[in-house]
Amino acid sequence: MPNLKMIRVKTKLDEIFDSKIDLSDASDDVERKNKYYTRAIAALAIIMRCGIDYDSAAQTITDGYHDMGIDAVYNDTSQKKLFLVQSKWRKDGNGGISQEEANAFVSGIKRFINFDFSGCNAKLAAKQQEITAAIRDMDYQIEMIFCHTGNQNIAPYALRPINELLGQVNEDDTTKLLIFTESKLQDIYDYLANGQNCENIVLDDVILNNWGIVEAPYRAYYGTICVAAVGEWYKQYGNRLFAKNIRYYKGSTEVNQGIKEVLKSEPDKFFYYNNGIKMLCKKITKKAAYSTDRNTGLFVLEGVSLVNGAQTTGTIGSVYAEMPELLNSACVYIQMIDLGDANEEQVAQITKLSNTQNRIEGKDFASLDPNQERLRMELSFGGIQYLYKSGSKIDSPEQQISLDEAIIAQACAIPDLTITALTKRNVGALTESIERTPYKLLFNGETNSFSLYNNIQVLRAVEHCIAQNEPTVTGRKRLVLVHGNRYLLHIILGKIKEIEGYSTQYFNKDQIETLVETMFTEIWENIYESMEKTFPESYPAHIFKNVGRLKELES
Repeated sequence: MPNLKMIRVKTKLDEIFDSKIDLSDASDDVERKNKYYTRAIAALAIIMRCGIDYDSAAQTITDGYHDMGIDAVYNDTSQKKLFLVQSKWRKDGNGGISQEEANAFVSGIKRFINFDFSGCNAKLAAKQQEITAAIRDMDYQIEMIFCHTGNQNIAPYALRPINELLGQVNEDDTTKLLIFTESKLQDIYDYLANGQNCENIVLDDVILNNWGIVEAPYRAYYGTICVAAVGEWYKQYGNRLFAKNIRYYKGSTEVNQGIKEVLKSEPDKFFYYNNGIKMLCKKITKKAAYSTDRNTGLFVLEGVSLVNGAQTTGTIGSVYAEMPELLNSACVYIQMIDLGDANEEQVAQITKLSNTQNRIEGKDFASLDPNQERLRMELSFGGIQYLYKSGSKIDSPEQQISLDEAIIAQACAIPDLTITALTKRNVGALTESIERTPYKLLFNGETNSFSLYNNIQVLRAVEHCIAQNEPTVTGRKRLVLVHGNRYLLHIILGKIKEIEGYSTQYFNKDQIETLVETMFTEIWENIYESMEKTFPESYPAHIFKNVGRLKELES
């Protein structure tokens, strides 16, 4: 008997991707048809996770000869996620992922992580630069997706190589660098049946507590809502809730882990710690029930999209999936805006401005630190412009240095490896508060403008050496340059800052570059050899952000 779900999925894929997918490598009609559907579901997997349009999704396909086991690649800069997809088209809608298929997928992922693109096809080669940039970015997460039209979850024996890779890359980190997602026939069918358009999302019986209303220019309601209700929305609609947001839920990031901890440990105080959610709607209807006061209101929301609060909503959803009963005592602030009377231009403007509010970071408060202004004035006497206020950009590097450079250079100049590891793990933590350490270790009344400038010149010289050497090597030796860059800087600064005059005069660029170049290769080789001897199985990204491991490398 024909599989009705497969028939419907095929029909929808034909409708979505007709003439959009490259099939120039297919030799006959049979191969052409198989390649079409295999590639179509790979592209669809990207759409399901990122919400991009069909034409853009078709351009993510890398399937073909020498594809390294990766059928689609997409770098989502808004989510800070790199998506790597393997797809298998099961014509009968049965089966799952074999161990051989899992091994091939894992092999390709490993090569990506090690920046090994040798022998890859032209489509992968064209994406090499953005892939490597995403892998080296501390804020990025890699999501490996196996999309297939089978009806079975991956078996434990087939999952084993994937779990081994996840263990090697993630180790004991709470923030996962690499995650795995499986999408089966049912997931594909449900997505295609429900559609990705937020116009289809209707939330009925939404209970708003202590609510208020703004009548013009657009009617808007505000108040608090039970967090469990938000968790149920995410369970039902997932990332479709964020169709008009500039980013989807990013998963287990450091910020989201913080949201999760508050939900678990202090759910009754969540309202006070969280900024809340903003929701745009095509239509909002207030029901008659509970209409005698403002304590409780009952609403129907149509054409829903969350434009602020994606990380809050997604994290609530992840906690709700684990322990829904925990969220009954938590509430969150929400704004619901009825845009039924707005034209398309007005809707676009509200959406844009809702998504682009200025985010204040800890380092922005450095402008309030008198030491920063003192350093700026001292440096100005040497003809050096110190750009320490947010929004300033370097346009003349010979005469300018920046706060971003200063933070890293000062941190890596500190003898304590705890600060070096923190610089690699979470550079933002260095400037969380200008009133206490670690910021006070970097900038205080004793901070010397000569040392500051020279430290930054060393930072630039080290980064120049890394950029020159990285293309010449592969594998783990290359990963020392990628992930060990701050540790390299720490060691080199430790040697150079002992040179006479380092803290009493400004060294010129050529002096610093010569000093760094003479010692760079030897230090790099020593770190690599120590890493291979001490941690031969560990992924380098973990080694260089763990203070205990850095101390072992030094011993």
